[in-house]
Amino acid sequence: MKKFLENIFNLKKKIIIISGGAGFLGSEFSFALSSVGAIPIIIDQNAKALVSLKKKFKKKKIRGDFYQVDLCNEKKVNKIIELIIKKYKHIDCLVNAAAFTGQELQNKKSDFFEKFENYNFNVWQKSLSGNLSSNFIITKSVSKYMLKKKSGSIINIASDVGIISPDHRIYEENKKINYKGVDFNTPLSYSVSKSGIISMTRYLATYWAKFGIRVNCISPAGVYKKQDKKFVEQLSDRIPLGRMARKNEFNGAIIYLCSSASSFVTGHNLVIDGGRTIW
Repeated sequence: MKKFLENIFNLKKKIIIISGGAGFLGSEFSFALSSVGAIPIIIDQNAKALVSLKKKFKKKKIRGDFYQVDLCNEKKVNKIIELIIKKYKHIDCLVNAAAFTGQELQNKKSDFFEKFENYNFNVWQKSLSGNLSSNFIITKSVSKYMLKKKSGSIINIASDVGIISPDHRIYEENKKINYKGVDFNTPLSYSVSKSGIISMTRYLATYWAKFGIRVNCISPAGVYKKQDKKFVEQLSDRIPLGRMARKNEFNGAIIYLCSSASSFVTGHNLVIDGGRTIW
């Protein structure tokens, strides 16, 4: 049984591209996949984060490859994928972890978290581009090589708020419980883009099924990042397991969906939310 499990989860020397691989969750996926023998190819547009992650890989003496590119620039993405193919000859898996959360806009002049009635159209477009269009671009580029090989696994990262609406009350002031609220929220652009990821997953799963390419996604719940204590309490009260997710709790799903353990799984949205969406 042990040997059987080792074989079906074996990712040794598998070439796995992770878009947004230097990000909060992407870096977790990078280390997890490396730990089971895969060769993670990290593509990110954040040069500083890439350099930092590369140093960590070097310190741990683990193998990885790193490329900086604007994930919304199709020509540049295509060139990077061509370089990867030239070096490794094929691509086994693609994990789309790239996301636009407005981090670069979180300042005093930020309107990423503005009310819908006043929402800036340019910010809306940037959010859709970063969360959805970037995934479209790199998936399109990688798929050409997977089609030639007639095999591959693509994993998209959606969200629980791509399935349900965010509970707006967790961001708002509530004097009854002495909660001042927080200065952020989940904008419509984020929810819409994550719903789009789920739809794209299902579409491509049926479109490429006969070519041996599987396409799945995972929908995580909120991940703990030292948020406001009262906010954490508010969100945790809406999750049956009673807490937010830990950043490493999606690694098992990524390994599973990349491996042959999920060989008959496609078009699936694996919800990892502590039960939030069942309430």
